[in-house]
Amino acid sequence: RGLNELNMVRDIRIDGRRVSTLIALTIPGCPLKSYFQEVIPAKLKERWPEIEHVAVELTSMTEDERQALIGGIRQDSPAPFARPESPTQVIAVGSGKGGVGKSTTTVNLAASLAKLGHSVGLLDADVWGFSIPRMFGIHERPTVVEDMIMPPEMFGVKVVSIGLFTTEDNPVVWRGPMLHKALQQFLTDVHWDEPDYLIVDLPPGTGDVSISIAQFLPGAAMVIVTTPQAVAEKVAQRAGFMAEKTGLKVAGVIENMSFFRGDDDKVYRIFGEGGGNTLAQRLGVPLLGEIPIDPELRRFADSGAPIVLQAPD
Repeated sequence: RGLNELNMVRDIRIDGRRVSTLIALTIPGCPLKSYFQEVIPAKLKERWPEIEHVAVELTSMTEDERQALIGGIRQDSPAPFARPESPTQVIAVGSGKGGVGKSTTTVNLAASLAKLGHSVGLLDADVWGFSIPRMFGIHERPTVVEDMIMPPEMFGVKVVSIGLFTTEDNPVVWRGPMLHKALQQFLTDVHWDEPDYLIVDLPPGTGDVSISIAQFLPGAAMVIVTTPQAVAEKVAQRAGFMAEKTGLKVAGVIENMSFFRGDDDKVYRIFGEGGGNTLAQRLGVPLLGEIPIDPELRRFADSGAPIVLQAPD
């Protein structure tokens, strides 16, 4: 939404080549203060190069104004993405097995879609093993206005994760009902604003979280991630069958860690081969891609920069 549409621009004064504006933030301690003070002058000078100076003054909304704002942007459905008319395509990335690269796949898929010009949201549903904030380089907490969460955005992707509300080394010790409620809040209390795509990073296994996601997002498609190894393929297969039983549509399979290409240009298939293709055939879906083992992919993930953006070739 634009600042004018949200009634946040309260005053504009022009004195020759100098401009001053008054912006009403939602709350006094809004973490976006510095953002507005940097971006508004840059935008105005880009549009009107003759402007010499822009002063941005900040105030905050009254309680009544804040309630009116929330009422204007709140989703009108308890499960906005579950509506038949929702324009959002939901893609859940899962596997029965941990450590196969679900989060890496999720991050790079989301960044790729945003790079193509789509609006994208990313829900980190791996409450116990969250890693999306580190992989996206997001360290600030989401802005919360009343009971609505405004997700931080990085590389054009809006991101929500339990990792944004706790520290990276703090374990989340929750059981089924709390997980269910947390996921419900992430879907209904976050201002996603109906993106073109919502990518969901599922935890390993076929337990509570996967069942809840299937319940909340009955129209979602699912991408299964596996490695070439037969053991991983068999475990990933269970996630595919779980998806079918709960009404999710398996869209395809991605094989990660397919091979390693050494300095001698020789291909080494460290984890065997064929697991992804075998799984795709069992599920009757396409093999969408084979991702090699690449130290750069690991390095960029650890530094919070998706490889599809940093080294697209």
